[in-house]
Amino acid sequence: MPEISVIVPVYNVAPYLAACLDSILAQTFRDFELILIDDGSTDGSRDIEEAYAAKDARVRLMKRRWNRGAARAYTFGLEVAQGKYVAFVDNDDIVTPQYLAVLHQAAEEREADVVQAGFQEFRQQPGDGRGYRWTKKAGLLQGGLQQRVDCFVPVRMHIAPWSKLFRRAFLDAHHLTFCDVPVAPDVSFHFERLITARRYVLLPDILYHYRLRSESIDHAEGLVRAERYAVATARMMEHVTAWLQKEPAFKGERLQRQIRNVLYTFCRNQLRHLVRDCGREDVYDACHRALQGEPQDALRDAMFYAQLQK
Repeated sequence: MPEISVIVPVYNVAPYLAACLDSILAQTFRDFELILIDDGSTDGSRDIEEAYAAKDARVRLMKRRWNRGAARAYTFGLEVAQGKYVAFVDNDDIVTPQYLAVLHQAAEEREADVVQAGFQEFRQQPGDGRGYRWTKKAGLLQGGLQQRVDCFVPVRMHIAPWSKLFRRAFLDAHHLTFCDVPVAPDVSFHFERLITARRYVLLPDILYHYRLRSESIDHAEGLVRAERYAVATARMMEHVTAWLQKEPAFKGERLQRQIRNVLYTFCRNQLRHLVRDCGREDVYDACHRALQGEPQDALRDAMFYAQLQK
Protein backbone atom coordinates (compact mmCIF):
# COMPACT_ATOMS: atom_id res chain seq x y z
CA MET A 1 0.00 0.00 0.00
CA PRO A 2 1.27 3.52 -0.70
CA GLU A 3 2.19 5.70 2.27
CA ILE A 4 0.24 8.70 0.94
CA SER A 5 -2.81 9.04 -1.28
CA VAL A 6 -2.91 12.35 -3.19
CA ILE A 7 -6.46 13.15 -4.32
CA VAL A 8 -7.09 15.57 -7.20
CA PRO A 9 -10.68 16.21 -8.32
CA VAL A 10 -10.65 17.34 -11.97
CA TYR A 11 -13.26 19.25 -13.92
CA ASN A 12 -12.54 21.24 -17.10
CA VAL A 13 -9.08 22.63 -16.30
CA ALA A 14 -7.18 21.54 -19.41
CA PRO A 15 -4.96 24.67 -19.65
CA TYR A 16 -3.63 24.18 -16.10
CA LEU A 17 -3.81 20.44 -15.47
CA ALA A 18 -0.45 19.30 -16.86
CA ALA A 19 1.49 21.78 -14.71
CA CYS A 20 -0.41 20.57 -11.64
CA LEU A 21 0.24 16.88 -12.33
CA ASP A 22 3.89 17.46 -13.22
CA SER A 23 4.48 19.16 -9.87
CA ILE A 24 2.94 16.23 -7.98
CA LEU A 25 4.81 13.54 -9.88
CA ALA A 26 8.11 15.42 -9.36
CA GLN A 27 7.94 14.96 -5.57
CA THR A 28 11.11 14.00 -3.74
CA PHE A 29 8.91 11.71 -1.63
CA ARG A 30 8.07 8.83 -3.95
CA ASP A 31 5.83 6.46 -1.99
CA PHE A 32 2.43 7.79 -3.01
CA GLU A 33 -0.50 7.16 -5.30
CA LEU A 34 -2.10 9.94 -7.32
CA ILE A 35 -5.88 9.57 -7.56
CA LEU A 36 -7.51 11.65 -10.29
CA ILE A 37 -11.28 11.94 -9.96
CA ASP A 38 -12.48 13.14 -13.36
CA ASP A 39 -15.86 14.69 -12.63
CA GLY A 40 -17.30 14.59 -16.14
CA SER A 41 -14.79 16.88 -17.89
CA THR A 42 -15.65 17.94 -21.45
CA ASP A 43 -12.72 20.21 -22.36
CA GLY A 44 -9.92 17.70 -23.02
CA SER A 45 -8.88 17.28 -19.38
CA ARG A 46 -9.66 13.55 -19.54
CA ASP A 47 -7.27 13.05 -22.46
CA ILE A 48 -4.50 14.63 -20.38
CA GLU A 49 -5.36 12.42 -17.41
CA GLU A 50 -5.33 9.28 -19.52
CA ALA A 51 -1.91 10.16 -20.91
CA TYR A 52 -0.46 10.58 -17.42
CA ALA A 53 -2.08 7.37 -16.17
CA ALA A 54 -0.57 5.48 -19.12
CA LYS A 55 2.99 6.62 -18.41
CA ASP A 56 3.11 6.49 -14.59
CA ALA A 57 1.86 3.53 -12.56
CA ARG A 58 1.26 5.72 -9.51
CA VAL A 59 -1.61 7.49 -11.29
CA ARG A 60 -5.10 6.05 -10.78
CA LEU A 61 -7.81 7.59 -12.96
CA MET A 62 -11.41 7.39 -11.79
CA LYS A 63 -13.87 8.51 -14.48
CA ARG A 64 -17.33 9.85 -13.74
CA ARG A 65 -19.86 10.27 -16.52
CA TRP A 66 -21.17 13.66 -15.43
CA ASN A 67 -20.29 16.46 -13.05
CA ARG A 68 -21.54 15.86 -9.53
CA GLY A 69 -19.59 18.54 -7.70
CA ALA A 70 -16.48 18.81 -5.59
CA ALA A 71 -17.95 17.28 -2.42
CA ARG A 72 -18.78 13.97 -4.07
CA ALA A 73 -15.43 13.92 -5.86
CA TYR A 74 -13.59 14.45 -2.56
CA THR A 75 -15.68 11.76 -0.88
CA PHE A 76 -15.14 9.26 -3.68
CA GLY A 77 -11.41 9.92 -3.52
CA LEU A 78 -11.40 9.11 0.19
CA GLU A 79 -13.34 5.91 -0.43
CA VAL A 80 -10.78 4.54 -2.89
CA ALA A 81 -7.62 5.92 -1.23
CA GLN A 82 -5.24 3.27 0.10
CA GLY A 83 -2.61 5.37 1.86
CA LYS A 84 -1.83 5.79 5.54
CA TYR A 85 -2.09 9.53 4.90
CA VAL A 86 -4.25 11.61 2.57
CA ALA A 87 -3.38 14.87 0.81
CA PHE A 88 -5.51 17.01 -1.51
CA VAL A 89 -4.41 19.21 -4.41
CA ASP A 90 -6.67 21.47 -6.46
CA ASN A 91 -6.52 20.72 -10.17
CA ASP A 92 -5.11 24.09 -11.24
CA ASP A 93 -2.56 24.57 -8.44
CA ILE A 94 1.14 23.71 -8.15
CA VAL A 95 3.05 22.12 -5.27
CA THR A 96 6.76 22.38 -4.46
CA PRO A 97 8.96 19.27 -4.92
CA GLN A 98 9.19 18.92 -1.11
CA TYR A 99 5.45 19.18 -0.52
CA LEU A 100 4.84 15.59 0.55
CA ALA A 101 8.27 15.00 2.10
CA VAL A 102 8.02 17.89 4.57
CA LEU A 103 4.41 17.18 5.52
CA HIS A 104 5.10 13.47 5.96
CA GLN A 105 8.18 13.99 8.10
CA ALA A 106 6.29 16.30 10.43
CA ALA A 107 3.35 13.88 10.66
CA GLU A 108 5.60 10.96 11.57
CA GLU A 109 7.84 12.81 14.02
CA ARG A 110 4.92 14.46 15.85
CA GLU A 111 2.37 11.64 15.48
CA ALA A 112 0.06 14.23 14.00
CA ASP A 113 -3.56 13.88 12.93
CA VAL A 114 -3.24 16.93 10.68
CA VAL A 115 -0.21 18.81 9.37
CA GLN A 116 -0.74 22.22 7.77
CA ALA A 117 1.83 24.26 5.84
CA GLY A 118 1.79 27.74 4.37
CA PHE A 119 0.83 28.66 0.82
CA GLN A 120 1.32 31.40 -1.73
CA GLU A 121 -1.14 32.85 -4.21
CA PHE A 122 -0.16 33.38 -7.84
CA ARG A 123 -1.68 34.43 -11.16
CA GLN A 124 1.01 33.83 -13.80
CA GLN A 125 3.94 32.05 -12.14
CA PRO A 126 4.41 30.55 -8.65
CA GLY A 127 6.06 33.11 -6.42
CA ASP A 128 4.43 36.24 -7.85
CA GLY A 129 1.74 36.64 -5.19
CA ARG A 130 1.14 37.01 -1.49
CA GLY A 131 2.27 34.28 0.90
CA TYR A 132 0.42 33.07 4.00
CA ARG A 133 2.11 31.48 7.02
CA TRP A 134 0.22 30.50 10.17
CA THR A 135 3.27 30.24 12.41
CA LYS A 136 6.91 31.36 12.53
CA LYS A 137 8.21 27.97 13.60
CA ALA A 138 6.90 24.43 13.53
CA GLY A 139 4.69 23.49 16.45
CA LEU A 140 1.39 22.13 17.69
CA LEU A 141 -1.83 24.10 17.59
CA GLN A 142 -2.41 24.69 21.28
CA GLY A 143 -5.51 25.07 23.39
CA GLY A 144 -8.83 23.39 23.96
CA LEU A 145 -12.14 23.70 22.17
CA GLN A 146 -12.52 27.46 22.71
CA GLN A 147 -9.06 28.19 21.31
CA ARG A 148 -9.76 26.02 18.28
CA VAL A 149 -13.02 27.83 17.68
CA ASP A 150 -11.18 31.14 17.92
CA CYS A 151 -9.08 29.99 14.96
CA PHE A 152 -12.24 29.45 12.95
CA VAL A 153 -14.17 32.70 13.50
CA PRO A 154 -12.72 35.02 12.41
CA VAL A 155 -10.77 32.99 9.86
CA ARG A 156 -7.21 32.59 11.15
CA MET A 157 -6.44 29.37 9.33
CA HIS A 158 -7.43 28.72 5.75
CA ILE A 159 -10.30 26.32 5.27
CA ALA A 160 -9.35 24.43 2.10
CA PRO A 161 -8.16 20.81 2.39
CA TRP A 162 -5.05 21.48 0.32
CA SER A 163 -1.62 22.32 1.82
CA LYS A 164 -2.38 19.76 4.53
CA LEU A 165 -1.72 16.10 5.27
CA PHE A 166 -4.31 14.00 7.12
CA ARG A 167 -3.83 10.74 8.97
CA ARG A 168 -6.40 8.44 7.44
CA ALA A 169 -7.12 6.66 10.74
CA PHE A 170 -8.03 10.03 12.29
CA LEU A 171 -10.52 10.84 9.50
CA ASP A 172 -12.12 7.42 9.85
CA ALA A 173 -12.29 7.47 13.65
CA HIS A 174 -14.18 10.77 13.68
CA HIS A 175 -16.33 10.09 10.60
CA LEU A 176 -14.98 13.18 8.83
CA THR A 177 -16.52 13.55 5.39
CA PHE A 178 -17.37 16.33 2.95
CA CYS A 179 -20.89 17.68 3.04
CA ASP A 180 -22.66 17.50 -0.33
CA VAL A 181 -23.48 21.18 -0.87
CA PRO A 182 -23.58 23.44 -3.96
CA VAL A 183 -20.69 25.64 -2.73
CA ALA A 184 -17.97 25.53 -0.05
CA PRO A 185 -17.95 21.76 0.57
CA ASP A 186 -14.80 22.07 2.68
CA VAL A 187 -16.19 24.39 5.38
CA SER A 188 -17.80 21.78 7.62
CA PHE A 189 -14.92 19.35 6.96
CA HIS A 190 -12.41 21.95 8.17
CA PHE A 191 -14.53 22.87 11.18
CA GLU A 192 -14.93 19.26 12.28
CA ARG A 193 -11.26 18.36 11.91
CA LEU A 194 -10.15 21.56 13.65
CA ILE A 195 -12.10 20.83 16.83
CA THR A 196 -11.36 17.08 16.95
CA ALA A 197 -7.68 16.73 15.96
CA ARG A 198 -5.65 15.65 18.98
CA ARG A 199 -2.36 16.76 17.42
CA TYR A 200 -2.64 19.50 14.79
CA VAL A 201 0.81 20.58 13.54
CA LEU A 202 1.49 23.96 11.92
CA LEU A 203 4.53 24.46 9.70
CA PRO A 204 5.99 27.78 8.49
CA ASP A 205 7.07 26.34 5.13
CA ILE A 206 5.49 27.62 1.90
CA LEU A 207 4.82 24.34 0.09
CA TYR A 208 1.73 25.08 -1.98
CA HIS A 209 0.97 27.58 -4.76
CA TYR A 210 -2.67 28.52 -5.13
CA ARG A 211 -3.73 29.85 -8.53
CA LEU A 212 -5.92 32.95 -8.58
CA ARG A 213 -8.30 33.35 -11.46
CA SER A 214 -9.96 36.65 -12.31
CA GLU A 215 -13.70 36.84 -11.74
CA SER A 216 -16.20 39.53 -12.55
CA ILE A 217 -19.34 39.36 -10.44
CA ASP A 218 -22.42 41.41 -11.30
CA HIS A 219 -25.52 41.95 -9.21
CA ALA A 220 -27.45 39.04 -10.71
CA GLU A 221 -24.60 36.60 -10.17
CA GLY A 222 -24.29 37.82 -6.60
CA LEU A 223 -27.88 36.81 -5.93
CA VAL A 224 -27.27 33.39 -7.46
CA ARG A 225 -24.36 32.99 -5.07
CA ALA A 226 -26.62 34.01 -2.20
CA GLU A 227 -29.10 31.28 -3.15
CA ARG A 228 -26.38 28.64 -3.36
CA TYR A 229 -24.74 29.69 -0.10
CA ALA A 230 -28.06 29.75 1.73
CA VAL A 231 -28.74 26.15 0.69
CA ALA A 232 -25.16 25.18 1.56
CA THR A 233 -25.49 26.70 5.02
CA ALA A 234 -28.72 24.86 5.77
CA ARG A 235 -27.27 21.53 4.67
CA MET A 236 -23.99 22.08 6.49
CA MET A 237 -25.79 22.85 9.72
CA GLU A 238 -27.86 19.69 9.38
CA HIS A 239 -24.70 17.71 8.56
CA VAL A 240 -22.80 19.02 11.59
CA THR A 241 -25.81 18.51 13.87
CA ALA A 242 -25.88 14.81 12.95
CA TRP A 243 -22.09 14.54 13.26
CA LEU A 244 -22.02 16.10 16.74
CA GLN A 245 -24.44 13.48 18.01
CA LYS A 246 -21.90 10.76 17.10
CA GLU A 247 -18.91 12.45 18.74
CA PRO A 248 -18.47 11.39 22.40
CA ALA A 249 -16.40 14.51 23.15
CA PHE A 250 -19.38 16.79 22.47
CA LYS A 251 -22.10 15.41 24.69
CA GLY A 252 -24.88 17.71 25.82
CA GLU A 253 -27.35 19.82 23.89
CA ARG A 254 -25.97 23.11 25.24
CA LEU A 255 -22.43 22.40 24.03
CA GLN A 256 -23.67 21.16 20.68
CA ARG A 257 -25.79 24.28 20.23
CA GLN A 258 -22.80 26.50 21.01
CA ILE A 259 -20.70 24.67 18.42
CA ARG A 260 -23.45 24.92 15.80
CA ASN A 261 -23.79 28.64 16.45
CA VAL A 262 -20.09 29.15 15.72
CA LEU A 263 -20.42 27.46 12.36
CA TYR A 264 -23.60 29.34 11.57
CA THR A 265 -21.98 32.69 12.40
CA PHE A 266 -19.12 31.89 10.08
CA CYS A 267 -21.45 30.95 7.22
CA ARG A 268 -23.58 34.06 7.69
CA ASN A 269 -20.48 36.27 7.63
CA GLN A 270 -19.25 34.56 4.47
CA LEU A 271 -22.61 35.13 2.80
CA ARG A 272 -22.48 38.81 3.67
CA HIS A 273 -19.01 39.05 2.15
CA LEU A 274 -20.09 37.31 -1.05
CA VAL A 275 -23.07 39.60 -1.61
CA ARG A 276 -21.78 42.85 -0.10
CA ASP A 277 -22.69 44.80 -3.27
CA CYS A 278 -26.27 43.51 -3.39
CA GLY A 279 -29.26 45.02 -1.64
CA ARG A 280 -30.23 43.44 1.68
CA GLU A 281 -33.85 42.85 0.66
CA ASP A 282 -32.75 41.30 -2.64
CA VAL A 283 -30.43 38.93 -0.82
CA TYR A 284 -33.09 37.97 1.70
CA ASP A 285 -35.62 37.25 -1.06
CA ALA A 286 -33.08 35.16 -2.99
CA CYS A 287 -32.23 33.08 0.07
CA HIS A 288 -35.89 32.68 0.96
CA ARG A 289 -36.63 31.29 -2.50
CA ALA A 290 -33.67 28.93 -2.40
CA LEU A 291 -34.54 27.53 1.03
CA GLN A 292 -38.18 26.78 0.31
CA GLY A 293 -37.30 23.32 -0.95
CA GLU A 294 -35.03 22.40 1.95
CA PRO A 295 -36.12 19.97 4.71
CA GLN A 296 -37.49 21.57 7.84
CA ASP A 297 -34.73 20.05 9.97
CA ALA A 298 -32.13 21.80 7.83
CA LEU A 299 -33.93 25.13 8.14
CA ARG A 300 -34.24 24.78 11.90
CA ASP A 301 -30.55 24.03 12.27
CA ALA A 302 -29.59 26.91 10.01
CA MET A 303 -31.88 29.49 11.69
CA PHE A 304 -31.84 31.26 8.36
CA TYR A 305 -35.16 33.07 8.27
CA ALA A 306 -34.71 34.61 11.71
CA GLN A 307 -31.04 35.55 11.44
CA LEU A 308 -30.23 36.43 7.84
CA GLN A 309 -30.88 40.17 7.98
CA LYS A 310 -29.33 40.90 11.38
